[in-house]
Parts: sequence; structure tokens; C-alpha cells
Amino acid sequence: MFFEVEFASETLGGDGEFAVFLPAEGSGPFKVLWLLHGAFGEYFESVQNSSVVRYAEKRGMAVVAPSSYMGVYTDMVYGERGYSFVKEVLEKAPRLFPCLSLRREDNFLMGISMGGHGSFKLAMDNPERFAGASAFSSPIDMVYTMTLLEAGKHGGGHELYDAFGSSEAYRGSVGDVIARARRLREAGVPLPRLALCWGDAEFAGSEDNRVKRLFDEMGIPLFTKIGQGGHSFDTWDPLLEEVLDEMMGREG
Repeated sequence: MFFEVEFASETLGGDGEFAVFLPAEGSGPFKVLWLLHGAFGEYFESVQNSSVVRYAEKRGMAVVAPSSYMGVYTDMVYGERGYSFVKEVLEKAPRLFPCLSLRREDNFLMGISMGGHGSFKLAMDNPERFAGASAFSSPIDMVYTMTLLEAGKHGGGHELYDAFGSSEAYRGSVGDVIARARRLREAGVPLPRLALCWGDAEFAGSEDNRVKRLFDEMGIPLFTKIGQGGHSFDTWDPLLEEVLDEMMGREG
């Protein structure tokens, strides 16, 4: 069953939108996959171009997919309050759909491209809420990505400056995923199961490799897999089922 919800968002100061896909069988409480799309996109992009809803339904999971557009999962320096909006959806969706489970062990995050930054950001900000978080070809360490942009070594443009300001402005913030992961690890806080996948022709593959190395150094388990191809759903879709099972702690 598919529902599209439009509501007056307090954080956006206008209309907000998210979609809910419920399994055809059962009445809940359903496990929930929170699906975050990439930059310049909306929820239907990930649904239309992948089999993620079908894969989730096979596992008894509902899918909730907010449309963040260019909110890039942060409260932008110049622009939308994209992070606060997604957190608003996290609170509103279970109230409107009581069949969605609120238990930590039943809630998982998945982000495509920029959505992966949002996925890991939410996971580190709310480790008590999510059992798993995954990302596909994603700029997890946005502080580092901004240093590349500032040095003229990244293809991003003004929208990243509008969102994050600068590497120093974002360092230590809620979006500094590496710093927050390190603090949580040192404090002994249980972290969600984490997964990061990308393609062998991914233009930002070196950034993802670096994140894998950093998590290894921190002693934080991070499932990684490199598919065939570049920054596209053709690369990501064959990896989705395996990643879902990794987050759920299942085999195959």
C-alpha cells in the first residue's frame, strides 16, 4: 500500500512531503526503512530507479521516504532547514501510521548519494533510535569533502557552500559524522550496524575508501562492498538486498 503525505511543515515554513509504503500482508507493527534520496532529488527518484521497496517488503519492512529536495540533510547556512525537516518526518510518520514500529531494533536508515550523509548523520545523532544505517556512494565525512572543495579539488559548487558554509563551520557540528562517531565509541554507546557501498568507477570512491579506513582505525565495524559501475542506480541496486540483511543482522 502506498500513501503520499503532504503537510504544513513548521521547519520548512511551507508544505512538506513524504511517502509511506506498507507491506501488503500483516498489520504491524512493521519494521521501518527510512529512505533518503540524493541531492537535487525527491523521494520518488530512489523508489522509481531501484527495487528497494520490493526488497523491503520481502523482509516485512515498511518504507518511509521524505522529499528533502536540496535540503541536503542539514540546516543550511543559506537555505532550507533540511535536517530539521527530516527529523520532523521521523516524529510525524509514526503518529500518522501507528503500524510503524518505534523499537530501535526495527528502525533502519538508507541513503543514496547525499542521502547517505543524512543516514549516517541521523544514526550518530540518534544511536538509540536506529539499529542500522547504510549509504551508497555518499560523502560521509562532509567536513573533509568541504576541504577538498575549498582547495579546488572537488566538483561541487555553490550549493555546498550554501549548505555547509565551510569546513571549519561544519567541523564539530551535528553533521561532523567522524567526530561524533569517535565520541560515541569512546563513551561506549552502542552504535547501529553500518554499511557503506560504492562502485569501482565512483568519482568519489577515494572519499569512501578514506571513511572505511577511519572507521577501521576507530574500531567501529563498517560493512563495505564495491559494486560495478559509477554513481548510478545500476551500481547500487544489485547491492541493496545484501545491505538490508547486513543492517538487520541476517545472513543472505
